[in-house]
Amino acid sequence: MGKNIGRPSTLRKHMASKKMMVTLLICAFLLWLQVVIGQPDIDWDKTFGEQKNDRGIAFQKDGTSYVVVGYTIADNGKRDVYLVKTHSDGEKDWDKTFGEAGDDMGWSLLTASDGYVIAGTTESYGSEGKDLLLLKTDLDGEETWTKHFGGPGDQWGASLLKNTDGYLIAGVSESPDAKIMNGYLVKTDLDGNKEWEYSFGGSKNDLFNSIQKADEGYILTGATESYGSGGKDLWLMKIDSDGTEVWNKQFGESKDEWGNAVIKVSDGYIITGVKDETDNRDMWLIKVDLDGSQKWDNSFGGSGNDGGWDIISDGSNYLVAGYTESEGNGNQDMWLVKTDSDGNEVWKQTFGESKFDLCRSILRYSTGIYVLVGWTESKGNGGQDIWLLKTKKEGT
Repeated sequence: MGKNIGRPSTLRKHMASKKMMVTLLICAFLLWLQVVIGQPDIDWDKTFGEQKNDRGIAFQKDGTSYVVVGYTIADNGKRDVYLVKTHSDGEKDWDKTFGEAGDDMGWSLLTASDGYVIAGTTESYGSEGKDLLLLKTDLDGEETWTKHFGGPGDQWGASLLKNTDGYLIAGVSESPDAKIMNGYLVKTDLDGNKEWEYSFGGSKNDLFNSIQKADEGYILTGATESYGSGGKDLWLMKIDSDGTEVWNKQFGESKDEWGNAVIKVSDGYIITGVKDETDNRDMWLIKVDLDGSQKWDNSFGGSGNDGGWDIISDGSNYLVAGYTESEGNGNQDMWLVKTDSDGNEVWKQTFGESKFDLCRSILRYSTGIYVLVGWTESKGNGGQDIWLLKTKKEGT
């Protein structure tokens, strides 16, 4: 009899343990299902280019069309600015190239009522070396005017912004003697005529990658070696409407960090870029208040190199687009990471196959639907091709 007294208790414990295990498995499955259902799949995708390397750097939506700028390899082996316009389904409408004997590249794009404005760099026009390029076309992609800015050394434009009376182009200017790079900012009128230019930085290398409108004036991000903790630090600078510095902030540790894109939100600014870890790089996301004081930061990645190139907001969430070697199907994939308002991951999704694929720019099509541009080696006509893709609505 004594041996039987403990059996019901043991059985109850065993059954309770099994019930708890089943409950945990169900919870884990539901959590996994919630994440997977949230990830958007591809609605359609298109590639543009020939057998050489073609890269999409920036794009804009123009009505129901998309306009992509980047560069392509010309017959002389140099790069030409490459402009592609598509229909609403991504099928090509027309494409144009701009350039002559030297390297010419498009890095940023804006739409105007009467055409398209491109910022980048040129070796075909201007002074010796590379000059910052500003080029306008009509709505059919035919060149309207071309401007270049700079002097000895190399200059290039990475980010383009329009205000009421002209354009601002942010980028880099290199000293021809010391070979030191400074952040470079040019203001023009609506016809591309220069009104002023400024360089920002110190005795080491500093550069701008992105400019956006701020609450008053403009906000810029990039990288600095002249200020901060050593190596490259993420650089954030606010200027007034006349180009005068308001404040200058740096974020990072002893390794390399830099900002690739910045957007304004109601209570501050969100920056994405890259943060060096011990043996690799991670996608980095930072929020600061309107005075540039850090509120939070978060990094995403694994054992490979990962980074963020662009960021948009969608309601109270943020979408960061870039690349990953830590996840996906091969060498490197396009990477899209969605976070909540505090920078915590909601879901992440890769696009790509076995070769090198990367996203440079993202637009919000509508709530939960996104369009991305970059380049791919996994698809297309060989080498690297421009890759334009639209996602299905997340959760479907």
